[in-house]
Amino acid sequence: MEFKRIKVNNDLTVVGGGMPGICAAIQAARLGLKVALINNRGYLGGNASPECRVNIAGADGAQEFNFYARESGIMEELRSENLYRNPQGNPYLWETVLLDFVMREENISLYLNTNVDEVVTDNQGHIRYVSGSQIGSEQRFEFYSPYFLDDTGDGTVGYLAGAEYRVGREGKSEFGERIAPDEPDDHVLLSTLAWYSKDTGRKSPFVLPEFAKNLDVEKALEYREIPERMPGNTRYEGYRMQWFYEVGYGKDQIRQSEEIMQNHRELVYGIWNHIKNSGKYDSETYDLEYVSSVPGKRESRRLMGDYILTETDIVEQKDFDDAIGYGGWSIDLHALEGFFSKDMTTRHFVLHGVYPIPYRCCYSRNVNNLFVASRCMSASHVAFGSTRVMATLAVLGQSCGAAAYLCKKYQVNPRQIYENHLYELQQLLLRNDQFVIGKKNEDEHDLCRKASVSASSVQRFALETMDYSISLDGTFGFIVPVKESLSQIDLQLQSDTDTEIQYSVYTTKKRQNYGPQVKLFEGSVHVPKSKTFDWISLPIHCSTDTGKVFIWIHKNPDVRMGMCNDEINGLFFLEQQPLNRRTTFCDIDTLEVKKEMWRITNGLPCFRTTPEQSIYGPENLNNGYNRNYGLPNLWLSEPSSENESITIQFEDVKSISQLHLVFDSNLNYLYDNLEIYHNFNVFPTLVKDYTVYFKCESEWEPLISIQDNHQRVNRLTFDPIETSEIRIVFQNTNGAKRYGVYEIRAYS
Repeated sequence: MEFKRIKVNNDLTVVGGGMPGICAAIQAARLGLKVALINNRGYLGGNASPECRVNIAGADGAQEFNFYARESGIMEELRSENLYRNPQGNPYLWETVLLDFVMREENISLYLNTNVDEVVTDNQGHIRYVSGSQIGSEQRFEFYSPYFLDDTGDGTVGYLAGAEYRVGREGKSEFGERIAPDEPDDHVLLSTLAWYSKDTGRKSPFVLPEFAKNLDVEKALEYREIPERMPGNTRYEGYRMQWFYEVGYGKDQIRQSEEIMQNHRELVYGIWNHIKNSGKYDSETYDLEYVSSVPGKRESRRLMGDYILTETDIVEQKDFDDAIGYGGWSIDLHALEGFFSKDMTTRHFVLHGVYPIPYRCCYSRNVNNLFVASRCMSASHVAFGSTRVMATLAVLGQSCGAAAYLCKKYQVNPRQIYENHLYELQQLLLRNDQFVIGKKNEDEHDLCRKASVSASSVQRFALETMDYSISLDGTFGFIVPVKESLSQIDLQLQSDTDTEIQYSVYTTKKRQNYGPQVKLFEGSVHVPKSKTFDWISLPIHCSTDTGKVFIWIHKNPDVRMGMCNDEINGLFFLEQQPLNRRTTFCDIDTLEVKKEMWRITNGLPCFRTTPEQSIYGPENLNNGYNRNYGLPNLWLSEPSSENESITIQFEDVKSISQLHLVFDSNLNYLYDNLEIYHNFNVFPTLVKDYTVYFKCESEWEPLISIQDNHQRVNRLTFDPIETSEIRIVFQNTNGAKRYGVYEIRAYS
């Protein structure tokens, strides 16, 4: 007897239900492909599942200047939906969001608890089918499709198909990587096991189990610390898993996975025994609430593509003609021996900004119909230290889902998309709210591209009403969008003595960057003794094509600066702050531990510019960009409690059946999807209520009304209309005092 075999046919088979696999399956299904999504466990989400409970990090984390870097596309849809339903960050409710998004797609067939353990190929480097058995149902499925995607993390499909792969660290000489070891070795980043505790309100004893007495946790604590609880912090209220509770050094992460799991149990219960019985912690009423049966694995195999991403590519932010995604998390390489290492827990090599990731890293170089969208993508070990985070990989997953659609459309393999259909792929990604660095909307079917756009009001590029003041007793930075050139900026300053302030003006090396990289001007201005705040002009005399300048204001505690309680897209006020001695942040240029970092502060300086910049006009709505890149690229209304509107005038009468609107969801907000409680459930900057009208002869007719919107992208479909003008009237935001819209597209 054997399990019943069932043959399944689809256009795309996605193996692995982590974030890249989910986003790939959803994107492919929305484009019309029949998709099988297979996961070897009962929960979706991979390391972000309720089993492993790792918060989804991305390009905006562990950095200094990666502003507006949060991932858009399907990843943003999922995050926004989770915030709306689950502002408390419950991991089980998060998984219901994932299930809903997958199961609402009619083109996706979901196979949970199904472990793929067989791959059958032909003699030309093609996978014919993959096979796996489903726990509980006693069925074995054979999944046939022309294209496959490996989101297993371990690269299991690629391995069984004979794909070229690497394990471990390359030596310095292979790619010229400064962060790499002198010689290659087999070491990888280790895994962590999730566990949580809660206050039961009564005595909760703990006796260390026999199996956990082999691991000497006390000795390791000579070099590691058990973090204290943080009362009132929803993530750290109880004693819990910390990411650096890692084990598995010197062991094969795949072949010896059960030994590593046992080591994890020993570590978890050893740490818990120390917390409960050492007498050093207020833990008498605390009890274990959850211990995972699945470790959160970081690294094993990496499948090789036509390109291997390296440290140099990331640090220099190399431009790729085949960019389909981006990263930005620091190069984050943990201590080799994990919890038992004497070294720093990790080193976060902080990057200058986000960097492109090429399509050629996302398919196998020798298995012709295999996409790779997970931590096993084609990268060196050092580059992997940055690319491995889930939101970055989710973007690549969505991109591979779109590429699979084009593969079917043209009956080609993944490599031929790079060779012959790359422009179409990138335009398809942009249409689906992906960010491809340096690429803009050139969709010939978008009727708005050649339309004239006007608005009821536009936010002036100035803030002139002072709410409070601060002393310039530190080092401050003011990031200001600039279209081309700036002669001067005026600030409201006051001093009790005659003095001066010194300042320097910088710009960036890349349009996506925000930090002070290239010095443009240096100056000082006299601040006269006065009891009042006066406008003081700072000559700037600079031009830039990167869309912004960084005004570095040097310390002078005798001077106070006028501030306002406001937030405006693209403007930042920062202070240079010292880091504590235990920091793990390192300078990417010197590789030394950083002593200070710039951090955003509340409020903005009162300012005005000469010439006054036109930053937030309605012309941004069809300039080709739907998020901050160089400039903010959005229309921003004046502060208003009244209705505001946008009017789109076409060259002639058009037949229209679709509108795509991209709103401002504050992509600069660092959103944690798990465990952190948010006191709001929609990003305040999002438009909440609006109505679309179209001109019929000489009258405005209502077309569609939207209430309680909580998503960045609204795709509106309706019966075709014939019109030469469309007007969108906005009634409410979700809390912001201005309406913000990045892009409007129209299709027939």
